[in-house]
Amino acid sequence: MTLSLIRHAETDWTREPARCQGWTEIGLNETGRAQARDQGRALEGRGLELIVSSHLLRARETAELIRDEIGGDLPLVLDPRLAETHRGDWESRLFAEIMLDDAVTWRRYREHPEDFRFPAGESLADQQRRVLAALRDAARDGRPALLVTHAGSIRLARCFLEGRGIAAFHETRTTRGDVDEIETAGLAERIMAFLSGNS
Repeated sequence: MTLSLIRHAETDWTREPARCQGWTEIGLNETGRAQARDQGRALEGRGLELIVSSHLLRARETAELIRDEIGGDLPLVLDPRLAETHRGDWESRLFAEIMLDDAVTWRRYREHPEDFRFPAGESLADQQRRVLAALRDAARDGRPALLVTHAGSIRLARCFLEGRGIAAFHETRTTRGDVDEIETAGLAERIMAFLSGNS
């Protein structure tokens, strides 16, 4: 069995000049709604039995539009553990502005993500632990599931799955519309070992 991870569709803030979204409640734009419907049509026939989504509006809307295309009776569960990093003081600011005004902090984020905590926000390590706990529980559920989440959450999942650590956070990219397929055999046990410090 596999879990399928996808990134939420486009918002006005993901278009250039891009803004830091974090936990800010931003809905999809018209392009994003079309992307989500296209994704739903592409996922038809994959045998999905469950959708689990970040509780944030942009992910929730993506999940609902996908479900509408696949079939409206598919269970949809909101899981806040799949949310993007809480990015504190950076949220709603233009990335270009952050790079200019907070150059030292930005450099630390880019060069040492494994130790980084967003100003007045969350660390990437804390985010990774909650995202992995959500993956563990989805794997234990036993149903083929689609997880609708965020770029940072997907990148942190990949860091764990590829055994590279959070230091590799900026070495991976997420493309809207791509689906990450995760094999669930042994996944829950592997995550449990990591979360308990035994990996």
